[in-house]
Amino acid sequence: MTRIIAFFNQKGGTAKTTSTLNVGAALGEAGSRVLTIDLDPQASLTMACGVDVAALRGSVYDLLLEDDVALPDIIVPTAIPGVDLVPSHPDLAAAELELLNVLERERQLDYRLKAVDLGAYDYVLIDSPPALNVISINILIATGELVVPIEPHPLSLMVLRRLFDTIARIRRLNPRLEVLGFLPTKVHHSSRLASDMLATLAEEFPDVPLLPGVPLSVRSAESVAERVSILQYMPRSSVADAYRDVAAWVARGGPPPPGGQAAVVSESEGEPVHV
Repeated sequence: MTRIIAFFNQKGGTAKTTSTLNVGAALGEAGSRVLTIDLDPQASLTMACGVDVAALRGSVYDLLLEDDVALPDIIVPTAIPGVDLVPSHPDLAAAELELLNVLERERQLDYRLKAVDLGAYDYVLIDSPPALNVISINILIATGELVVPIEPHPLSLMVLRRLFDTIARIRRLNPRLEVLGFLPTKVHHSSRLASDMLATLAEEFPDVPLLPGVPLSVRSAESVAERVSILQYMPRSSVADAYRDVAAWVARGGPPPPGGQAAVVSESEGEPVHV
């Protein structure tokens, strides 16, 4: 059965797009078929996948607002092995106003996904906008699982209560909604602040698992600028290995079993050490 997973946090700058891109690439590298959906009007995931936004014949905007547009009509291939894309477009910024007069506007994405057979894909990964709006509500109702990327910084923790309040309300409409865990991104392993913030996160949200952390590295930005995943740009880097660990965690639905190997990534761009 196809798993629908959204990378979701209303705060900007938490590496939602980078994580959607690279977890998708790591799952594809492992042999899975992945459909990524860009639901951010900035279309960053679309551009990071090497798709020319100006040349698109259709986008997720059309999917949400046009009754005669179906999901397969707008899926485009990417240069990332195993990964296809439902692209976004800046027009999506107007969708919130245009959906105001649409019946059950908060369920439009859910209806579109349920109207087609997703069996060709093992995973649908959704890149979310940095906001809590009607597009965000559509995502929360349509998805089954959430990964919450978070930068270990005090400002990131301050907005989480509001996010979880929203999730609690959405569960009345989508009882199957589950938070897989927090994904620490841009982690500076030698920083006392990062360690303290992750400890605070575990203390305040003890029931929410912590996924493997992704180290702070300029390589991530460089790969996006080159419009490829970090696994293609620098496959032996610490960031690439970190995203492989995250993808494996997501595929298992949790940490490795006791006695299993876990990759420990150093701060340098060297090889992971398995313990």
